[in-house]
Amino acid sequence: MDYNRLFNDIFFLILDEKVDENMYPVWESFSIIHNPIQQLIKAQDLLNQLLHEFPNDKKALFLKGVVQRNLNFNEESILYLIEAKKQDHYLFAANFYIAEYYIHKLKFEEAQKYLQEIEIVYPTNKRFLFLSVLVNLELFNFEEAKRYLNNLYQLEDDKKLLELLSHNLQITEQIVLNTTNRLVLKNFKLKSFNYNLQLKTNLIAFYKNFADIGVNFNGINCFIFALTLKQITLYPTFEQVDNYNVQTVLDLIDVDKQTVEMRLDEIDFDHDFVKSYKAYLEVEELLKED
Repeated sequence: MDYNRLFNDIFFLILDEKVDENMYPVWESFSIIHNPIQQLIKAQDLLNQLLHEFPNDKKALFLKGVVQRNLNFNEESILYLIEAKKQDHYLFAANFYIAEYYIHKLKFEEAQKYLQEIEIVYPTNKRFLFLSVLVNLELFNFEEAKRYLNNLYQLEDDKKLLELLSHNLQITEQIVLNTTNRLVLKNFKLKSFNYNLQLKTNLIAFYKNFADIGVNFNGINCFIFALTLKQITLYPTFEQVDNYNVQTVLDLIDVDKQTVEMRLDEIDFDHDFVKSYKAYLEVEELLKED
């Protein structure tokens, strides 16, 4: 077997030329989403041949993890990615995928460990900073979330996503810091966790609808988008509480054969969020009445 020829064949099958190498230098143009299904299956078959002969090859293990991730075989994908990481501790590209897997599993402490390793080498990588804001927000580590958000603000020209993260951070911090009753705070954290589970349940059907028509996309990445958007429906305004639910989040995720994006332009930042702890309490009371 010509190892280099076969590896290169596989590599080019899963390349995504649209990835900006300057933005994501650690990935070196590896595709993370949106390959045609048949192309991924072909890459999968070639990787199986390669791993049959070279079962401990770190590059082949990593690529197999990426391909399985893109095919939404996430439990299998993580096994290959962790094995690749064992073969080469400095394979930091694997850290992104592993961290995102744990975010999808709602194991934010585990995700944080893998992100902290990236920070040593790629402290200004935008994807790292974005994920770090999200993870620390879910862990209620507000000062850390602010630090990463401030760093991201210096690097990102499009401020819409940052504005969304900032709104999420501000209201969540207000709620947590103003809730002195530990039982109430515990219930709030449980509510947040249950909401994440509800998002995942709704996304399963969402994935299937698109898979049925032959559109393939990375389910984990779609969940990360949903997690970023959840505060819109978790903390709606008093006047608009009936208009928002988990489906609203899905409506703000745009999927086609080329892209999966958040429709940030459709968010009304002046009206789609509660602005204060008092407004949050009003919404909570209204929800109790319902």
